[in-house]
Amino acid sequence: MKKSNRVTITDVARLAEVSVSTVSVILKDPENNRFPEVTRRRVLDAVKELQYQPAVYAQQMRGKRLHVIGLIIPDLTNHFYPEVTSGFTEQANILGYNVILLNSNNSIGQEQSFAETLIAMRVAGVAICGVYTIDEREKQLIQRLQSQGIPVVRVDRYEEDNISPYVGIDNYSAGYAMTEELLQGGHTAIACVVPDEPVHIVAERQRGYVAAMANRGLNPIICGFRNGDAQSLSQVVERLWHADERPTALFTPGGDMDAIGCIRAADALAIRVPDDLSIAGFDDIYVASVVRPALTTIRQPKYEMGKQSMGLLYKLIKREKLTSERILLPFEYIRRHSTINLTDVCLIP
Repeated sequence: MKKSNRVTITDVARLAEVSVSTVSVILKDPENNRFPEVTRRRVLDAVKELQYQPAVYAQQMRGKRLHVIGLIIPDLTNHFYPEVTSGFTEQANILGYNVILLNSNNSIGQEQSFAETLIAMRVAGVAICGVYTIDEREKQLIQRLQSQGIPVVRVDRYEEDNISPYVGIDNYSAGYAMTEELLQGGHTAIACVVPDEPVHIVAERQRGYVAAMANRGLNPIICGFRNGDAQSLSQVVERLWHADERPTALFTPGGDMDAIGCIRAADALAIRVPDDLSIAGFDDIYVASVVRPALTTIRQPKYEMGKQSMGLLYKLIKREKLTSERILLPFEYIRRHSTINLTDVCLIP
């Protein structure tokens, strides 16, 4: 049979020597036992030979949910999210789903627009890593998706509202662990440099920092800067350097890029890192190991976070019972050369 540029379901039926309705039923559910194995095999072989692709919009018009997942992230330029996306999409492909990646640029309005688009597309599910949730709009858009029968999983970022399952780490414990490592290294004046309007997970890391300092009877030093503003971050470093009680270490719970910004600011001020000032970040993105000095940080399992999120979403799509609404993955303290710790001379290059 000569193949045309536009293969139809009729072409498949003709090659398989069955009716169009038979092809339709088998493609809708290849495991359906309504037809003999030989019939199903002829149909699937014909589909493969003709490279037939079911019409997406026709499926939508019939009310059929697509094997498509929406993944909404806040900032594609942030090195954290490509690894999360990789784990998510690879697991989705294994499970037979394609992924639409949507970058909200930290805009709640853009997230709302994406939600309506995904509803119109009748996607099978949505994973979302939210923006700065200073109001109820993100909660409302999640509930809007769920009201349309679309399951939602949160990745990395979340709020304490329990409206959807979540995959991430224990951010409070991670913030505590980083602070404790610096304290054990002899630092007592540790500054926490945090972006304004932080997301919940960053606030949790900051809370861990405060608790670790309090357990040692030390006062926290919390300094805010305008998120994404390199000049504001540099001004914080300069102000701390000239303070009466100069800190010996900085911790940036907002992420490694903030820590790298502090290293650059310190270099401009002729502050030696780590000899004069230790600097520690969070996430362990790729550049953390190649910046000089290489960055001490908390490693999040970014790929696994994406993979587990898709696995959790798949269970929701299949209406399987969840053993837990929250999956907390292990984090790891990574010591490199941006901090001084006299009790540990073994550094990771």
